[in-house]
Amino acid sequence: MTTKKPAKERILQAAFELMSDKGFAGASTREIAQLAGVAEVTLFRQFTNKENLFRQITQRHSTMPVIEELIPSLLDKPLNEGIASLVNVFLEKLSDNKPWIRMFQMELQRDPETFRPLCQTFLDELYRVCGSYFTEVLRRGSSVCCDPKLAARIFVMLCYGCFQVEEMQLGGSCKSMDNKPLIDSIVNMLCNGVTGQK
Repeated sequence: MTTKKPAKERILQAAFELMSDKGFAGASTREIAQLAGVAEVTLFRQFTNKENLFRQITQRHSTMPVIEELIPSLLDKPLNEGIASLVNVFLEKLSDNKPWIRMFQMELQRDPETFRPLCQTFLDELYRVCGSYFTEVLRRGSSVCCDPKLAARIFVMLCYGCFQVEEMQLGGSCKSMDNKPLIDSIVNMLCNGVTGQK
């Protein structure tokens, strides 16, 4: 690993690589520090403990900053175009983070007491960010399938379900052309509800 980046950046990158490969429990702080080219004490000075390091990696690889940045540019678009953009960005970010998501799912099964609160905090924040889009389009006069908070949860669950089945279980790509009708249906459902017409 290059030593030109600041120590904190090198530690985050090393931890991401090792935890993605070995899991949270399997990647020791000693290994992470060694891969980052720093002393283990430097890791603890920067992050206090392994759990804080994990939280910062999760925040860094989160879809939320990307979605938050995208939302203002979508507000003047027709609802179906805005939602389609959100779906595509969300699926792309999930795909980019597939090793991390796989590791997080394994750790959630291994140690639910530690990882369930992290998962809940992450999901609550994701629902809030996505809900801000649906709230704003509703405020501007567009109609969504249901309450904006519920629409945000449906959005996350439909996209994550598509990713989980197509990429994690079947090894394909949820953004392949074969899945375009599915993605179009997700957009249509969020715009019009299950029985809505295009």
